[in-house]
Amino acid sequence: MDRIALLIAGLVLAPSEPLLAGEASAAASPMGAPLPVIHCTDLLHPYDDPDDHFDLATLCAMRGIDLKAVILDQGQLQADRPGTVPVSQLNRITGRDVPAAIGLGEKLRGPEDKALDQPRQFQSGVELILATLRQSPVPVAITAVGSMRDVTAAFNREPELFRTKVAKLMVFIGEASEPKFVEHNVSLDPQAYVGLMRSGLPIYWVPCFDGGPWKNQGHASFWQARHEDLLKDARPEVLQYFIYALEKEKSEPVAFLSAPVDPGRKRRLLDGTRNLWCTAVFEWLVAPEAAKGVFGFAEANITIGEDAVVRYGQTQSSRKVMRFEVRDPARYAAQMTDATQRLFACLGESK
Repeated sequence: MDRIALLIAGLVLAPSEPLLAGEASAAASPMGAPLPVIHCTDLLHPYDDPDDHFDLATLCAMRGIDLKAVILDQGQLQADRPGTVPVSQLNRITGRDVPAAIGLGEKLRGPEDKALDQPRQFQSGVELILATLRQSPVPVAITAVGSMRDVTAAFNREPELFRTKVAKLMVFIGEASEPKFVEHNVSLDPQAYVGLMRSGLPIYWVPCFDGGPWKNQGHASFWQARHEDLLKDARPEVLQYFIYALEKEKSEPVAFLSAPVDPGRKRRLLDGTRNLWCTAVFEWLVAPEAAKGVFGFAEANITIGEDAVVRYGQTQSSRKVMRFEVRDPARYAAQMTDATQRLFACLGESK
């Protein structure tokens, strides 16, 4: 754990957004300092969905954050399909040494499960989350794009640590309005989702879909973009990173970055299209004004049942979360694509 640097960091908060529990102390942090972030992801190589490679690259490109740790979800899959491969590549591209740890291997048995009985080789993810929170002098943001398993288990082990040291928890999971549709990330670990949404933490909830699969009726982040639009100004080593991921390359990963870009492989890369949920949304953590009125968050009262279905309305058991909303549907996809393209153009420039 000696690789986790202690660094003064802070949040740039949007004046129009209300503070949730745990954010008051974060608001007092030095303005303009990098925001410490823990990223939890079901990143694999070879991939299940390469959007995870795009997400991590975006976080590495953002100058306003200090990426403290990457937690690799789906621990049982990581031995044969290690997410450490893209992490090592991005560390080389950025000149950083961000630590990565393998997460829990099995689903939580209930919303309050601490997962202490899971095998030792799958405990390092939860332990890295807790160690990072303990060692940070200021509150930390957590971004989670997979099952939520490690975040929920870590919270269940040390809830007070989370309440004092988690500034914002931005989670990309779930369905905003269709109770019959079980979104993929929810299916990975329904009880982890239930436990997290009941936690009372400062959750910024970004549903993956709204109205069923591949639909966005206004409260989901889903959009599509052409690779050529996303990567037209990316550096050669960044193109190599994406080629390596998308073509499921097996050669030495770091050395591959410095090899000349093959024209045919570049053309195949740029001809592709990507489903996206995160990337430019991450910018909101440090620069809410970057949304430019296209998206934002609004308070919602939610209750989540044992069936992992979110229901709206204020009740005795409801919790307040900040729910994602598209505020300008006509500009949303283009604006998100342009913002992501600008970030990828910067990736690796200050190595």
